[in-house]
Amino acid sequence: MPASLIVIPCYRERERLPRFLPGLCEALQQVPDVRLRVVDDGSGPGDRAWMEQFIHGLQQQFSVLDPPQINPDNHGKGGAIYSAWDRPEGAARLGFVDADGAVPAGEIVRILASEPVQADRAVYAVRTGEKGTRVVRDWNRRIAGQVFRRLVRHFFHFPLPDTQCGFKLVPADHYAAVRPLLQEMRFTFDVELTWHLLHRGVTIEPVPINWTESPGSRLRPGSAWAMYRSLRALRARLGEWRTH
Repeated sequence: MPASLIVIPCYRERERLPRFLPGLCEALQQVPDVRLRVVDDGSGPGDRAWMEQFIHGLQQQFSVLDPPQINPDNHGKGGAIYSAWDRPEGAARLGFVDADGAVPAGEIVRILASEPVQADRAVYAVRTGEKGTRVVRDWNRRIAGQVFRRLVRHFFHFPLPDTQCGFKLVPADHYAAVRPLLQEMRFTFDVELTWHLLHRGVTIEPVPINWTESPGSRLRPGSAWAMYRSLRALRARLGEWRTH
């Protein structure tokens, strides 16, 4: 049974996934007890056929790679991730990484190798530029990211600097416990998941990583009002994460 299951959520990723997945598979072949699974989030018949053929070809080279998980309907990034985490196949730790390759394969291997599986500890990659790491992003995404982080701090006061970076590792038992409570499948799913993990007493370890902007982000400075409304509604529904 794998110690860690890493999921890549995909929606119409014919362009970006082929630039990222082969290198990630090769890198993960060197890490023991890891499985990698790609989830297609209702991209449509053409993309489904392409995904199945693409993944099947890579499976001939890389034993770390599971068959693709094809979801017939689109439920959002969080929905795609959770649909795979709901089938952990014995993994003690569940993770995901974005398909855009902004988090390099080498960083994923570094964190998996240096952060052992612990029952009450999650690991979040963060884009802070600390400990010699380098973050490369364009102006629009930098401003949008800063706005979102400040709103998250305003509403939730989480003890970590970045909830949205596209690489996380979560204890499988704690995920299973909070799964019935998770409602957000799209924009704020990371924030809701973080709230529930902290509320259960899980320690979240922020690990600075190298991160490079990848084209295709839907986050823009003009999205600030939508961010505010979404996070305000989430805060009203969840309340304070601290239990005392």
